[in-house]
Amino acid sequence: MLRKFKKVQQRDIIDSIPMQRIGRPDEIAHHVLYLIQANYITAEIITVDGGRSLILAGGHI
Repeated sequence: MLRKFKKVQQRDIIDSIPMQRIGRPDEIAHHVLYLIQANYITAEIITVDGGRSLILAGGHI
């Protein structure tokens, strides 16, 4: 996904993520598999973003 951005933009995006990296496909797949198997979970939004949404919402880590 980041390939479409210039290097400086890529660095800015990564710097905005508390974990200081982009999520790996296997990490996303893990959460998808969990949701497929978790029959009792309904109507949930699970954010898998390395903590970025907390920072964008004004939170602190």
